[in-house]
Amino acid sequence: MVELGMLTAVMTAAAVIVGAFLASAVFAVTSFVFVVTVYVMWPVAKPFLKLLFGLIFGILERVWDKVADAFTDGGIFSKLYELYTFGGVSASIEMLKPIMLVFVTMVLLVRFTLSRRPKNFRKWDIWQGIEFSQSKPQARVDGSTGVTFNDVAGIEEAVEELQELVRYLKNPELFDKMGIKPPHGVLLEGPPGCGKTLVAKAIAGEAGVPFYQMAGSEFVEVLVGVGSARIRDLFKRAKVNKPSVIFIDEIDALATRRQGIFSESTDHLYNAATQERETTLNQLLIELDGFDTGKGVIFLGATNRRDLLDPALLRPGRFDRKIRIRPPNAKGRLEILKVHARKVKLSDTVDLSSYAQNLPGWSGAKLAQLLQEAALVAVRRGHNSILHSDMDDAVDRLTVGPRRVGIELGHQGQCRRAITEVGTALTSHLLRQYENAEVERCDRISINPRGQTLSQVVFHRLDDESYMFERLPRLLHRLQVFLGGRAAEEVIYGRDTSRASVNYLADASWLARKIITIWNMKNPMAIHGEPPPWVKRVKFVGPRLDFGGSLYDDYDLIEPPINFNLDDDVAKKTEELICDMYGKTVTLLRQHDTALLKTVKVLLNRTEISGDEIDLILSRYPPNTPTSLLLEERDPASLPFVDEKEGQHNNIEYSLSS
Repeated sequence: MVELGMLTAVMTAAAVIVGAFLASAVFAVTSFVFVVTVYVMWPVAKPFLKLLFGLIFGILERVWDKVADAFTDGGIFSKLYELYTFGGVSASIEMLKPIMLVFVTMVLLVRFTLSRRPKNFRKWDIWQGIEFSQSKPQARVDGSTGVTFNDVAGIEEAVEELQELVRYLKNPELFDKMGIKPPHGVLLEGPPGCGKTLVAKAIAGEAGVPFYQMAGSEFVEVLVGVGSARIRDLFKRAKVNKPSVIFIDEIDALATRRQGIFSESTDHLYNAATQERETTLNQLLIELDGFDTGKGVIFLGATNRRDLLDPALLRPGRFDRKIRIRPPNAKGRLEILKVHARKVKLSDTVDLSSYAQNLPGWSGAKLAQLLQEAALVAVRRGHNSILHSDMDDAVDRLTVGPRRVGIELGHQGQCRRAITEVGTALTSHLLRQYENAEVERCDRISINPRGQTLSQVVFHRLDDESYMFERLPRLLHRLQVFLGGRAAEEVIYGRDTSRASVNYLADASWLARKIITIWNMKNPMAIHGEPPPWVKRVKFVGPRLDFGGSLYDDYDLIEPPINFNLDDDVAKKTEELICDMYGKTVTLLRQHDTALLKTVKVLLNRTEISGDEIDLILSRYPPNTPTSLLLEERDPASLPFVDEKEGQHNNIEYSLSS
């Protein structure tokens, strides 16, 4: 403690001494600065400061005098007021009010256009909100569309035709060296959803060249001359980055046939909008094949209404290739399903080939929607992958509609629907089994209401060649299938039939009429099936303008034939053919009435039954089986021999999916 006290005292004394020295130094410096400032600098700066403040105050005094003079009478403001009142300025401003209103409206329009720009607004597009004449294409300068020919399936003919364009875009010097002129324009036509836009993206993605994509409606604006200016700007950009690809989707909105003026009564049809569209079309024609046609730019147009396009656009030199993209066949549909199946988790038990065979006319877009809908159904049911039942439900949802929950049929209504559908399906199975008929086999029957229908029968479709070369025996067997629903009602209820089979009867009447008239297969040469060429139906878009005639629609006529008894003769022959086939169908179903009744009871109990189960029922209940054997069963509406196999199949399917 003593040592600590001594150390503290020493440090205190040192601090006092050092602080005294620092205070003395600061006092000396401050005194020196004060003496220099007061006795040296201030006498020198004092005259200059007086002069500066004198000038400033003099200027402010004169400015104040001028301002005071301006506000007094006779000043500048009074003179300006006299000029505004008596010099005509007020009258001019009153006249300019409407012009100012228009100007303010245009400023607000430009401001609104700038505020509506997209999120991916690029810096080089900043003037497009102001300069309406510039095109706004979705440009991919590096050609990165993300689509190649590996992503395109089912349209091999179109892909093969377009391979030449890809070779030119990859190596244009080779074509120029050989003196070959590549196709300048390619028109892609086909139904919606068949892959026209996908093919255009695949061309640019395969070649890796700049790709400019626009829609035909984007060239239409309220300002006159904007469409043609955008055409020029679009081709100018493409020529700078050549070789490049320009793709205009729905080109029929831009290049509709020019109409012109035919008479004074049609002047109101040829308005300013029509003139603007035709001006835009003329500019497109010049860019495609004019004096300044740029090489290295491939123009692609897509439409599903080729009949609306202007003939000048379709001539060679503008559209050198016209490629029709058709709906895929069975093989193409299978390839499309395989392409889209890569993106979802599909069970190994699902056979895509059966769906590709049984969905004729489906486009690639609808097939892609099928797999997405099946995936949603699988998630809704808690499955780990898409099962066969999920695909069937997705097909029913897209073809017929979702299941209707609010409607409930009574027992009598369900019996009528079940008998009609079972009779139709059972007739097909019996004809295939006993007469080796080449008709469609039933896949499943359902009496669950869906969409606008109360029940459904799904058939397995034959191959495409079977429908290209139809033969009379197959058509007659198909006619019996259509009549099977009404025949089944007669077998069970007698003559107490209902309207449940009215749709099948309409199809049967139509088929029988075609067999007799157009195809000329029954009693040949009795009625010629080909109408004269000079009475063919004209091409017309809109409501019907011809007379209403039943048989004449089959002939595709626009005026009635000379023989007015022709329709009566055909109706008589059609009735004879339908009655003959109906008698055969009733006889066939009476021989298998026990199997018919068993199938109806099982369908009423389970609401759905498959074609394989119908075959098992037919094998267990042969022809002329007494109905009493069915009634003596403990549970006539059950299928114990089928339920065991179905349980084993479901266990295998779930084990494979997990």
